[in-house]
Amino acid sequence: MNIDSIAIEAATDGACSGNPGPGGWGGLIIFDDKSELEIGGSEQNTTNNRMELTAAIKTLEKLNTFKLKENFKLRTDSKYVIEGYTKWIINWKRNGWKTSSGKSVQNLDLWQKIDQLRINGLVMEYVKGHSGDKQNDRVDQIATNYSKGISLKSNSKESESSVEFFEKSAPSKIQELFSRNELIQKFAEKKYLLSSPELTNLLGEENHLKIKQYSPFEWRNWILIPKGEKYWIIEKKNLDFL
Repeated sequence: MNIDSIAIEAATDGACSGNPGPGGWGGLIIFDDKSELEIGGSEQNTTNNRMELTAAIKTLEKLNTFKLKENFKLRTDSKYVIEGYTKWIINWKRNGWKTSSGKSVQNLDLWQKIDQLRINGLVMEYVKGHSGDKQNDRVDQIATNYSKGISLKSNSKESESSVEFFEKSAPSKIQELFSRNELIQKFAEKKYLLSSPELTNLLGEENHLKIKQYSPFEWRNWILIPKGEKYWIIEKKNLDFL
């Protein structure tokens, strides 16, 4: 992915264990240069519908930072998201964010957020879940893993086994640091570009001033390098001297 890459398609999914219970969401954006961007997250006490909506919201936030092809498709297996985004919101807004029976709209905060993120020309397309669709299967796995406390990571079985054990047994702060380093490594390997707000979100607010200066700096095993006028690229430091 580079500054001129055009997003051509996206997929989202949400998952929840217990409903309500621990949940996760996942998103996948595919670009014209065949590069891909995977995103995901979790919440401790949520519902499946909230995770489906969150997946769409987080993906739309990312999409608003890229150029999109015409008639861009965001694919999801959630009819709840599609119907709400394309139909229900129209009447809810007309009724002051009330249903036809006068009740408050469930998940109002998320519906208002997704409405603010609308992208002209974007089409939401339904795909049947667990039907063998490659993109849907991937975002389902991301969402399900996050709902179980497993973040984005390498697909190798050996790595998966060791990381899963680590994430379940390590203290939460160490888990967070480990997951952060994994994400940074993935961004570096794929040469993904990150905006300054995205980099701040990845490294933490304590690095905001360094990022704001828009000059190269080091963070642990990594070098953060400005690229173009508003993006950053991550490279691994040479640690041969250790």
